Amino acid sequence: MYEELSKRLDGFAGSKRLTETENPIQTEWITEAEAELGYRLPDSYRWWLQHFGMLRIGGTEIFTLAPPEFKEMAHDDLIIQHRLDTEQDWVPEHRLYIFKPDADEEFYFDVSQPIRESDVPVEYPIMLFTPFGADEEIYADSFASFLERLLQERGH
Repeated sequence: MYEELSKRLDGFAGSKRLTETENPIQTEWITEAEAELGYRLPDSYRWWLQHFGMLRIGGTEIFTLAPPEFKEMAHDDLIIQHRLDTEQDWVPEHRLYIFKPDADEEFYFDVSQPIRESDVPVEYPIMLFTPFGADEEIYADSFASFLERLLQERGH
């Protein structure tokens, strides 16, 4: 399903495919993250977590799930970032940030209609928020499309 995206990620210097011996992201970490959030993570994001789990673009990582023993100190852990975001009064509840490359751009899943059922396909739109510019806008309709567009914009 994600063959072409896999090839593009394999050829991008900031990406690395996970292997069995290189601390792959465990299914139970995803389950625990979803339990804390109260809804399911997007299917293409789950796929990326389990096959790659790391993508650095312009020196900044897309949020992932860190091993439990490193979670509290991992600056790129999705759940730790979400906890920090929800502590701030100005962050709307429907935003699950996934990438903050700089002060001018922030990307998040719009989870205003969260999916909790186990048998329903899950994708949330990725929104681009520019704090010092225009309002939020749809950047991609899925996490896979988000990765495709990021890679394309960086000439890959």
